[in-house]
Amino acid sequence: MSIRLSHTPRPLGRAALALAATAALGLTALPTTQAAPTTSDAPAASTSPSPGAEKDVLVDFVMSRDGVSRARAQSYLDAKHERQAAMRALEKRGVDVDGAYFKGERLVVVVGSDADASAARTAGLVPSRAAGQSELDARAATILRGLGSAKDEISSIGSDVTTGTVSVRLAPGASAAVRRQLAATPGVTVTQGDTLSTQADVYPGRIMDLVPGTNCSLGYPGKTASGNNVLLTAGHCVEGLPDIYDANGTHIGKGTSSRFRTGSSSVDMGLMDIDSEDRGVPQVDSRGHSGYYAVKGMSKNAVGTEICKAGNTTGWTCGTIKAYNRTVNYGGTVTSGLAEASVCTEGGDSGGAYIGVGNLAQGMTSGGPVGVDCGYNRGYSAGSYSFYQPVVDAASYYGVTIDRM
Repeated sequence: MSIRLSHTPRPLGRAALALAATAALGLTALPTTQAAPTTSDAPAASTSPSPGAEKDVLVDFVMSRDGVSRARAQSYLDAKHERQAAMRALEKRGVDVDGAYFKGERLVVVVGSDADASAARTAGLVPSRAAGQSELDARAATILRGLGSAKDEISSIGSDVTTGTVSVRLAPGASAAVRRQLAATPGVTVTQGDTLSTQADVYPGRIMDLVPGTNCSLGYPGKTASGNNVLLTAGHCVEGLPDIYDANGTHIGKGTSSRFRTGSSSVDMGLMDIDSEDRGVPQVDSRGHSGYYAVKGMSKNAVGTEICKAGNTTGWTCGTIKAYNRTVNYGGTVTSGLAEASVCTEGGDSGGAYIGVGNLAQGMTSGGPVGVDCGYNRGYSAGSYSFYQPVVDAASYYGVTIDRM
């Protein structure tokens, strides 16, 4: 199985641009970018935005996955949201949290001092003095450098704060020498990986047609410091700075910046300028699955929290956040700074919106394994995994404040 970039640009329509939950992705174990050809039979968007769209984005997912009542699912998600709010309050007070993950409904935070551990306990959190995100990221970078040209035999690499190890996925056909080198490295978990590749109102998750003839999914709209309306998306969707249309063939904007460079070390974030007559709408379109969901802010939710994404090709699929700061190989384009989730994606989903606990924007689809079949609107049952560009990082880099309800 290869990893692909999920990207298939499409024309956008005049009116309000809603966050596109459909991301085109496709990662191939060190594979090539695969854009999805434009077609006329793409799944329809949800019929109309709900006033306020105040529903919790993940309640239905948890009910279906765990077989629990709506009240129990809401209570479970509220508890996770409250614990993450407690963690953010600690960070504002100067507590240095270097990674966080859920064990059940308990939030474990990695801290570096007894004082910070005491503050975490007082806030109802579980402190850990194990290796944190920054230490594990440094180890991963050292391992990647040590592989030299053999790094092309790695499908993905990054930290796993839940185990305090560096997780490595091998590309198909990885040599015995690389396997031996990694096996001899302490604190490394090695598994076999896949070939990877990137994959009107502008609603996150709807179709984003690119010229010529490919499509992605819409990401998150926002504003620059000067007040200009823009859309944060996957960089590979706007590499080359294409004109962009909605599904009706109406011009809605143009790519203005991309940090993705095919064949070179890249970061998969990009920016689209929204046409002056159009506007971004901070509601994620679930592509006919369960309506629209209000975006109430953005964050990097803790590892282990639930997350769903909307995409043009696969609709609404859900899972949990698995890791941050993954480096992946898209057919020779080594891309860093990605998050990983157990969310299924296919080509054409790239750029689409991931949204998590608290209705907080999480990111835009980057890529995933080649050759998977997610079906359409299968929620958590679609399986597989994918990578996304955290929206917090993209917004920070481009100086964008995302729109919210």
